[in-house]
Parts: sequence; C-alpha cells; structure tokens
Amino acid sequence: MPEITESEGVADLLDILARLDLPVTSSRQEVSTVDGIADLVVHLGGENQPLVVEVKHSPSPAGVRQLVTRYRHDPAHHILVANRLSSMDKEILEQAGWGYLDRRGHIRLWLDRVRVDTRIDPLIEVPRRSPLDTGTGQAVAVCLLAAAGPLTVRGIAKESGVAVSSVSTALTELRAEALVRELSTEPVVPELFWALAGRWGVRERTVVLIEAPHPGDVTRTSQLGLGLDDVEATVGWALRGDVAAAVWGAPFPLQGDAPPDFYVPDNRALRIAKQFYGEAAANAGRGATVTVAPVRYAVTHRYDVARRRLSNTEWPVVHPVIAALDLTRSGARGQEILEDFEPSEGFRRVW
Repeated sequence: MPEITESEGVADLLDILARLDLPVTSSRQEVSTVDGIADLVVHLGGENQPLVVEVKHSPSPAGVRQLVTRYRHDPAHHILVANRLSSMDKEILEQAGWGYLDRRGHIRLWLDRVRVDTRIDPLIEVPRRSPLDTGTGQAVAVCLLAAAGPLTVRGIAKESGVAVSSVSTALTELRAEALVRELSTEPVVPELFWALAGRWGVRERTVVLIEAPHPGDVTRTSQLGLGLDDVEATVGWALRGDVAAAVWGAPFPLQGDAPPDFYVPDNRALRIAKQFYGEAAANAGRGATVTVAPVRYAVTHRYDVARRRLSNTEWPVVHPVIAALDLTRSGARGQEILEDFEPSEGFRRVW
C-alpha cells in the first residue's frame, strides 16, 4: 500500500465532502492552528468552527493519541485522513470528538450541525482478504514480531509451524499491504502489530472454569498436557492476558487473587479442563479461563519466569508480544498501558 501524500489526502477529503453535498465555503492548506500546523483548514457552510485536517499514512494508536493530545485545547473540529485506521484508532478519535476518513472506505464527521458516519467506495485498492484474517497469516505475523532478528523463510516455517510454501505466500501478501518490507522478512513496526491487533482473537472460544487449575495437581497434569517439566522446550499451557503483561513489565495493578487466564494447545486440553474443573455459567462473573491459542506460537514459546526471577508464579508465561496483543483487546485502557509497556531486556518493543 503506497504512502499517502498530504495533497492526496486533502484532495480525497474535499472530493468526498462534495459528494456528500457538504459545501466548503473556504479552505487553506499548511496553516498554523492553536496547537500546531495543519495540512488543511476547511470552513463548511452552517458550521461556526473550522474543520482542521491532518493526513497520515497508517498511524499507530499511540500516534493517534499523541495527535489528539496535541490539539486538545483547540476549539476547532478535527478530522484525520489515513490509508488505514484500526478499530482502536477510531475509538480514540471518537472519544476525542474527532472525525476520520479511512481511505479503505469509511468517513465519520461529528460537527455541530453536520453528522456523518457512513461507508464509502474505497479510495485505495483493498485486498479482498487480508492475510491477517487467516490462521497462517497470523502465525507468520506473530513470528516476525516476536523474533529478535532477521529470519529466513525456512526459519519462519520452523518457528511458526507453517509450511514453507504457505509462509512464502503470506509474506508476499503482507508485503502487498506494506506490513513487511520489500525483498526481506523484516516486519514494518508498529504497523504490523496494530494490523494484527485488529483481528487478534476474533475467532477464539473462551471457557470460564468453576475451579482454577493448580500446577501442583499432579494427578491431572499428564492428562491436561500442562507441559511443566521443561517449560521452555515443550508445548503446554501458558499464562496470558493481564497477568502475563504484568510479569513482562506492563504497568498494570494486579490483585493477588486475580484468577489466571490460559492459552491451551488444542480443543482436547480445553475439553479435559472442563471435565476436571467445570464450566461456569455465563453470568457467573470473573473466573479462571482457558482459551485455545489463536496461533501455535503462544504455546510453543513459553517462558519459565520463576527461573528467570521475573515472578514467583509457577506457571509458564506467553511471549511479551502475545501478552501485548492480548492487552489490545481491552480498548483504550489497554492502549494506555501499552504506551508505557517496555518488555524485559532481550525482547523487542513492536507496538
């Protein structure tokens, strides 16, 4: 997906406003505002305040939050034009009272008298299906984001558990979306992380247990497939979510009795967990949960954080990238935590 220029973004917005019969009475480009330099300032008929336009390529939620914070004292209305905006980007913009034009086909304006929230024809070529909508694409993306350095195609296949030919196809498709750099396997960060976050866990099934598992329950360990004998060399259960993020350094206040959340390797492990510990009713409230891992990487790359002296928990913990992806599902709260989440030494920050 090519970079969007300011002139392209401005032209697209003015064209859309004309198509929606929203009269522009005047416009100025590259002008000073209360809190910065805008790409365009538009005056719409019937509106008391001008519309300040910002154009970005594919901003991250952190970039969007910085943008709305910069203009927080500006009384004008604002709209962000971008090639691609994630659901979290849009949530941040809406909470700040901003509009947006996602050039993949969505415009939202929330002014004093003009209120528009509608799908439009895409202004850029949008693949019919993103590689991140597939298990293979997600597995490859996680592997790229979690890797400490460059990987070969065969290395990605080995780490992700995906066939070499499928890895090659996924990389080609990710390059077409400008999420992996041309002629390499280097991920474009944080864009790849946030593109994956928008699809993370959408197909997963989570079961709330009546009783929380305990690693010392040796009578059930072998049947559950916990994988506690050699955590970092075996497949098994792994702590996920808030607890995992806190272990890796996320500034997250945890209660000592917070019930654990686990990724498990397969449906068999989930079924046996239900048999041993029972499934809670839908309205039972917060309890320990088990979820089949959305990608194999979550249960093949686990960390013995007690041995690493990061925590006193006896459970293995997922990779920091997996923990960060889980946090994105907590909306604006998760985004705020991620902004100050610096993973432990030896792991890259890719968000």
